[in-house]
Amino acid sequence: MTKQMKARGSDSRAWPVHAGLRMTVAAACLAGSGAALAQDGVTLYGVIDEFAQYVNTGNGYTAAIGSGGQWGSRFGLKGGEDIGGGQKIEFALENGFNPNDGSLASSGSMFNRQAWVGVAGQWGKVRAGRQNSPLFNDQGGQDAFGGVTQASGMDNLTVFAFRTSNTLSYQSPEIAGFQGGLYFGFGDAGGVRSAGSSQQFDLTYEHGPFAAFVAGQWLKNATATTTDRTIMAGASYAIGKATVYGGFSAVKWADFGIDSRVYGLSVKYQFNPANYVALGYAYLHDQSSQGNNADQLGLMYEYDLSKRTSFYGALSYLRNRNQAGYTLAGAANPGLPLAYPGANARGVQLGIVHRF
Repeated sequence: MTKQMKARGSDSRAWPVHAGLRMTVAAACLAGSGAALAQDGVTLYGVIDEFAQYVNTGNGYTAAIGSGGQWGSRFGLKGGEDIGGGQKIEFALENGFNPNDGSLASSGSMFNRQAWVGVAGQWGKVRAGRQNSPLFNDQGGQDAFGGVTQASGMDNLTVFAFRTSNTLSYQSPEIAGFQGGLYFGFGDAGGVRSAGSSQQFDLTYEHGPFAAFVAGQWLKNATATTTDRTIMAGASYAIGKATVYGGFSAVKWADFGIDSRVYGLSVKYQFNPANYVALGYAYLHDQSSQGNNADQLGLMYEYDLSKRTSFYGALSYLRNRNQAGYTLAGAANPGLPLAYPGANARGVQLGIVHRF
């Protein structure tokens, strides 16, 4: 199975958005709407991620330029309105793009990453629309790479949907370190069991140096004949400047013929606030009788040039067994295709990220 088959839409994990431009006149974005004048404000934000790579996918090395190695390149609008009583209306509209050629990440969608409106208060948050899945939100807690760049074996070997449409979600407030979420996606034809429908959950916990999560996803395929599912879990513990991570994923996608378990162990060392190094290993065991196992060793380094600009580099080696077809991918990049099923992949990746 190649990375392109990964039902990922076109992206990466739910990183916090970085706002650089505050529009004091909200009507500039919602022209002609009287309601726009009552808004607290609209923020334009974005991320640009561009990288160069030199990768061998089984038939010699190839040099290439790509985008979305560590972060999915995107631009968006977000905002809200305080309606009193501690309640707030919120929204987000976000689209991905490819800075290497200027194209949209999804040609048939205006806001392929996020398009939702919701209500938030001390009781939690309710949102409706196209949203990041809880697995996407939490995946960064599985390994020292944050689940991104070609160095992340947990990312490259795990299959799940990054986003779901027609989704109604509830996210609880934090209580004694715990926080949870429930997501119900209605199919294009309506209903919770129709084609394209989904059910998801997550539960996170954080206390001092320890953090953990578990998340699950069940998706009806395009014909509503099978349910594809992924269970994901991760934990981390900080010891001084080092943080140790453990990750696990159970994947069963009948459409792709995948039934696997993925295990990962990695460590991150923060030299100072501006730079860190990460090293990790992930192993995939094929639960079927086909023996399509795979494993990956990865090394990553990040240097923060400023609050908005950073550089990253990655070294990776991925072994496929029998007919396995996993690739060295990235946050929003499928990776170069393998020369043939079962080919190994190795490479280096150097990238820059700028946030606005």
